[in-house]
Amino acid sequence: MIWIILAVILLGLGAILYWGAGVILYPPSMSAMEVFPESFGLPYERIAFQTEDGLTLKGWFVPAPDANKDRTLLMCHGWSDNKGELLKMTAYLHQAGFNLFYFDFRSHGESQGEFTTLGHYELRDLRAAMKCLKERKPWCLENLGVFGFSMGAAVAAMGAGDYPEIRAVILESPFTEFHRVCAQWTKNHLHIPYFPLVMGAIFVLRLRAGLAVGRQSPINSIVRISPKPLLVIGGTADTLMPESGVRQLYAAAGEPKQLWIISGAAHGKCHETAGLAYERRVIGFFEKNLLPVPRA
Repeated sequence: MIWIILAVILLGLGAILYWGAGVILYPPSMSAMEVFPESFGLPYERIAFQTEDGLTLKGWFVPAPDANKDRTLLMCHGWSDNKGELLKMTAYLHQAGFNLFYFDFRSHGESQGEFTTLGHYELRDLRAAMKCLKERKPWCLENLGVFGFSMGAAVAAMGAGDYPEIRAVILESPFTEFHRVCAQWTKNHLHIPYFPLVMGAIFVLRLRAGLAVGRQSPINSIVRISPKPLLVIGGTADTLMPESGVRQLYAAAGEPKQLWIISGAAHGKCHETAGLAYERRVIGFFEKNLLPVPRA
């Protein structure tokens, strides 16, 4: 009888861990594609490109108002969001004179993909986006910056150092490590302890998606962004990427770097909270570090 009870307990625990892994792989509240450039009256080009593992990713290229000046920003959205959600937060950058290249990470928005890994396979998506620019719009690589939010910030923190073409980076609400953001999300939404449930779910996730998932982390990679100028932004009311973690990640980065913690800002609300001061700070950072280059 006791073996039956133990077997039931183990099966139940296994089911819980499998479900928990699925919450990370398949975000339960994925944003719908509801925001498009025409919502802001912006001209744009639809772009589709391939990843090294055969997925088709979808993106938008929004040209700057002044076609004679080339400053381009590669825009990386967050977990369970899409390029439209990020456009809604950053459309002001178009009028500031930047070309904007938005794309959906795998399994988000209009892109293909079965699951998301909070950065591991998304680094392949970043490589694919950079390859797309190099092959189709090589002039964009002459003066290129990256803006990453949440998961997109983590991907940029891990990957931007690999590309000499990237000249400046802004990371808003990045996380430090894969297991820490998983633990924080489950604590906030499911109120379950890291040990043994979250730890077990991450183990099952790695069995399902690849044992290397989560091994590379922003806090170990961000130093490679240097000597590119870096601006790290966080909020004091962010319960998913807490201020303490943002400060820890910033401390691990090399120079030159800046940190801006916005009082009262929750996750995804830095722009909304700081308003015009936010826009001026972001625009000013990129204008200083991405000097416009007239095209012949």
